[in-house]
Amino acid sequence: MHISSLAALFGMFKSKFLGFTRGEAVAGTFCASQKTLAFGLPLINTIFEGNPNLAAYCAPILFIHPLQLIIGSLCVPGFTRYIENGEENK
Repeated sequence: MHISSLAALFGMFKSKFLGFTRGEAVAGTFCASQKTLAFGLPLINTIFEGNPNLAAYCAPILFIHPLQLIIGSLCVPGFTRYIENGEENK
């Protein structure tokens, strides 16, 4: 799921319609796809405040977040080539 969201976001940000540079498209892709932990935990804490199962509700996000970071790290060489190819074509 994270890979498909990365691909969809990258396709959206690199479209000529939005007019982003290659570097901005890559930055937007990473920023938009890495919000799970930052938004998820406060939201879960607010919704389930005082619930004795709160830790169980937070566990999936805590397991998925490191996986998102690993997948994002594996995408870095491809994104680097994408940016460098754009600079060579100028």
